[in-house]
Amino acid sequence: MFEPGGPSQLITLPPPPPERRGRIIALAAAGVVVALFGVYSILVFAFGDRVPRGTTVAGVPLGGLSRSAAEARLRDQLLPEADKPLKVTAGGQTYTLDPADVGLALDLQATTDAAYVPRTFNPVRLARALGGGDETPPVLTVDQSQLGKAMKSLAAKVDKPASEGGITFAGGTPKATTPKAGQQLDQKAAGLRLQQEFLVTRGPIALPAAERKPSVSAAEVQKALQDFATPAMSGPVTVRVGDKSFDATPEEIGSALKMVGKGGALAPKLDGKALEKNVAKKLKDVQTEPVDATVKISGGKPTIVPSKQGHTVPPDRLASAVLAALPKSGGERVAQVQTVTTDPKVTTKLLQGFGIKEVVGEFTTYYPHASYRNTNIGRAAELINGALIKPGETFSLNGLVGERTAENGFTEGFVIKGGRLREELGGGVSQVATTTYNAGFFAGMEDVEHRPHGFYIPRYPVGREATVYWGSLDLRWRNNTPYGVYIEAKRTLSTPGSQGRIRVRLWSTKYWEVKTKTTDRYNIRPPKTLYDEKPGCVDQPDGAAGFDVDVHRWIYLDGKLAKSETDHVKYNPEDKIVCGPAPDNKPPDKQQNRGLTPHPVAQD
Repeated sequence: MFEPGGPSQLITLPPPPPERRGRIIALAAAGVVVALFGVYSILVFAFGDRVPRGTTVAGVPLGGLSRSAAEARLRDQLLPEADKPLKVTAGGQTYTLDPADVGLALDLQATTDAAYVPRTFNPVRLARALGGGDETPPVLTVDQSQLGKAMKSLAAKVDKPASEGGITFAGGTPKATTPKAGQQLDQKAAGLRLQQEFLVTRGPIALPAAERKPSVSAAEVQKALQDFATPAMSGPVTVRVGDKSFDATPEEIGSALKMVGKGGALAPKLDGKALEKNVAKKLKDVQTEPVDATVKISGGKPTIVPSKQGHTVPPDRLASAVLAALPKSGGERVAQVQTVTTDPKVTTKLLQGFGIKEVVGEFTTYYPHASYRNTNIGRAAELINGALIKPGETFSLNGLVGERTAENGFTEGFVIKGGRLREELGGGVSQVATTTYNAGFFAGMEDVEHRPHGFYIPRYPVGREATVYWGSLDLRWRNNTPYGVYIEAKRTLSTPGSQGRIRVRLWSTKYWEVKTKTTDRYNIRPPKTLYDEKPGCVDQPDGAAGFDVDVHRWIYLDGKLAKSETDHVKYNPEDKIVCGPAPDNKPPDKQQNRGLTPHPVAQD
């Protein structure tokens, strides 16, 4: 025992039992946990359920706001920005896009959720609340399909192909074109960038556009100009065919020559067919063209004039030989070309197999004297005479006669336009159309296209006539037999005292038998008297009634009916036309401006 004033002495008490020690430690630890939890709870309730301080979304400050306050501020300040037109740049140009068209929109609720920290015991979120926020990107809704379409549409404006350099030779003078780079929008990357920078980037959003480089550089163009183009146009090239020759000028060669990109350089390319056309007259002197077999009518019978082979210069050989000579100079600019044997398109054997031996369709029409009719009818007859229509082929009057121009041998004459006579080139050609139509009609040819006149012309068979006009009306029939058809067309001139005549015969082998009947006229419609003060008016003092008529055709093969046809023809009245004002200054007849024909123009 310790006694006061006595020597110091340490008294050691015995340790508590192990069970008591464990309880003491546990109680102490529990006290610490309770204290920490209290502090943690205070932090949770102090900093939770609000946006962390310093947080912004697309520049809009939200720090310290409750969720509802943050959403309200985003609705007021950021949502209007999401509806404004969107400016973008690509390839140096600025474009305006509608966010709705692009498929981008602000997800207000999800954006608020991304910035807001709810009251939670999650230590990660609590740490974010304690540490403060930063810039939070807005959350978007993206219509990928709409975005893809918008980028494709934008690419159509942005994309520009590279402008290739080249060399042309118009007029026999080489001229170089400098290449220029193009551009191409990277549609996928542009769509991703829009999603990343929408509402974040102030000002236009730069979209990626890659450069499209031309295949040939400017240096290569200049090299080709110096090494090939300039020497190529230095003078003519002598084309030798056997012991004959001619000179092809730089102008003739140049219009068929061009230089194209190949392997990063420019290579010359000479169009053989174009060159052949340019020197066609000169080629006639050094080659022999093949001659088709033809039919000659002599003594009322057809005979075959045999075909002949030709010896011609192939366009590809001509081009190859001339091209090889172009880089050379002086006397070395020579192109040696060999001919090839060329068969005619219509050989004697082929023509013999067409069975052209007898007349299968024939018709003759007459016309009153007029010098323009003699000229135009004669020229059209000349152009269809000798035509060979093979089995299954279609005869086309416009195709054979061509456009009625002065250069083609036609002169001005009367045509029917809007039911009235007018002067135009080719007037009278419908006489040839009508005659040829009837020859085909009685030969049993298949009617492909024909159109009667708007009003009836007495010199033509009722219902069986045809008018034509270049570019709008044609006469066409198909050779529906296994034999060829040879056309013989002959015009007899008119004189002041006699009518002119045109006869068309179709020579072949008899195949069809044709019977026909035309009904009486019905639905008679009287003409009117109309007054015309317009320039170019032609008096039509007589006039004629309009009417309907039906033309029947029965086609037989080996005595059996093969086809039955009915053609309903409606003729308008030929109104009396008086050139000048209406008498007593009365208003013109209401019928004056009505359409008078089922087609606008006809070559009478």
